[in-house]
Amino acid sequence: MDIVALLGENITQGVFIGLIIGVVFQLASKTIRTILIVQFVLIKWLEARSILVIDWHRLTAGLVGQREFAIQEAQSMFDSLVEMGIFGGSLALGFLIGRRLSK
Repeated sequence: MDIVALLGENITQGVFIGLIIGVVFQLASKTIRTILIVQFVLIKWLEARSILVIDWHRLTAGLVGQREFAIQEAQSMFDSLVEMGIFGGSLALGFLIGRRLSK
């Protein structure tokens, strides 16, 4: 996995999607924008954790005592947190830019 490409992709996605959400935020009613934001965050979190396509064996394998899998899953969780942090920061930046542009 190339970390520079991954970070660049997350920053680009975050700014672009944040820009769109910022414009929608200014135009949509409060209820609709809340639903859209919650839905997007949930889908992105599921995607980052690779749970968008549910693999039940993967979800339960850590509970049956497989040490190697638990270590691999801890690393995967750390990678997901880093990815979400970078994405979240760039999403916030794009959101602020979108709000300024739609005024």
